[in-house]
Amino acid sequence: MVSLIVVTGVALSVGFFVWFADRRHHRYGVLLLPGICLTSALILWIILQFAGLGYHPDLFWLAWLLPMLVSTVVTVAAAWWFGRHREHADAEAMTSILKRR
Repeated sequence: MVSLIVVTGVALSVGFFVWFADRRHHRYGVLLLPGICLTSALILWIILQFAGLGYHPDLFWLAWLLPMLVSTVVTVAAAWWFGRHREHADAEAMTSILKRR
């Protein structure tokens, strides 16, 4: 149970940190990246618990470390993708609006 609390806290912290560090964070909401980070960390944590790694004496650290590492990578990739995609979509929408007038 302690690993769930630690993974949840670290995932939320990483999500907010990546959002803050992204220079295009004004393009999307403040809770998008923490939500993605938390979701990916908890899904992997659940998979590892069902696989039995959380209770294996020699491999219990994997249930702590892997969700944090994987969720960090997923969150950075999501920030990159959403930032580029939203910036491009906003530019197209603004061009479309300006052409109508």
